[in-house]
Amino acid sequence: MAADGFTTDVDVLKDEGKHFVRIGRSFEDAAKGLQSALSELEGGGGAPPEDKSFVEQFTTGLTTLDGKSNRPPWGDDEIGEKFGVVYEGLRDGMYESMGHLAAQMQEIGKALESMGKNHASGEDYNEAIVRQSVENAMIEPTGSMARKRANPA
Repeated sequence: MAADGFTTDVDVLKDEGKHFVRIGRSFEDAAKGLQSALSELEGGGGAPPEDKSFVEQFTTGLTTLDGKSNRPPWGDDEIGEKFGVVYEGLRDGMYESMGHLAAQMQEIGKALESMGKNHASGEDYNEAIVRQSVENAMIEPTGSMARKRANPA
C-alpha cells in the first residue's frame, strides 16, 4: 500500500510548544506551592490566620500537635521517627522529581517550537530548490546539448 505522505502544520508545532512551556512553568509553580505548604505544615505553627478556609484551619490544627512546633507533626516517638524517615525520603524524592519534570516539560516545549521553525525553514528551502529546478527545465537547451538530444545516435 503506497503512502500518501504526511503534512506538518508548523504553526501548530510552534503554538503547542509554547503551550507546553507554559504548562511546565505552571507545574513548576504548583510544585513550589506544594513544597511551601508541606513545609509550613511540617513546621507546625500557632493559630491559623483568619483568612484560611475551614479545611486549611482544620489541617493546620491537626498538624500542629498542640502548638509544639519543635516536634514534627507525626511525633518524635519510635513510630513517629520511623514514619518521618520514610516520609522525608519520599517527600525529598518527590520534590526532586517534580522539579525535574517541570524542567523537562519546558524543554520539550522549546524543542517543539524549534522543530516547527526548522521544519518551516526546510520546507522553504526545498520549495526554492524545486522552483529553480522547474525554471531550469523550462529553459530551452542550446549548443551541443541541444544537438545531442535532437540526434541521440
